This record gives sequence, C-alpha cells and structure tokens, in this order.
Amino acid sequence: MAEEKQKHSGGGAGGGIVAVDPKPNNGLTSKVIDFVEKLIVKLMYDSSLPHHYLSGNFAPVREETPPTTDLLVKGHLPITNFTA
Repeated sequence: MAEEKQKHSGGGAGGGIVAVDPKPNNGLTSKVIDFVEKLIVKLMYDSSLPHHYLSGNFAPVREETPPTTDLLVKGHLPITNFTA
C-alpha cells in the first residue's frame, strides 16, 4: 500500500519532472478541420464594422503633442507626519 501511494504521489527514485512534448497530429482530418475553421472565420468577419475595442477613449489619435520639459503642475502632495 505504501509503495502504491509513493508511486502515485510522484515520490521515490522514479518521481521527477515530466517533460511535456506534445506531438500534434497533422493528418488529413486535422487539415480539414483547420480549413473549415479558417473558412468560417473569413465568412463571419465583417471588415466594414469598426472594432469595438478601438472606439471612444481607446481610439487611435490623429495627432500627438510633442513632449514638454516645463509642464505646469497644479496642486501638491499631502503632508503626513509619520513618527517612528
């Protein structure tokens, strides 16, 4: 029983890091599924509609302002009295 627990828990001499090495299946079925998926995406994509994530405040700006070195800052940081 103890040997079985040790075998399942990954302990002992055989326990270690298992290297993940997937071998994708590039057969005919896989290629057909990939083709159908690309076809569905191409038919459903409407390039005339704007992207919802590129609108409003997130839309690209038409012109940028150059960087400044003398930026006027109004206000101040609050002063806190920390005593140790």
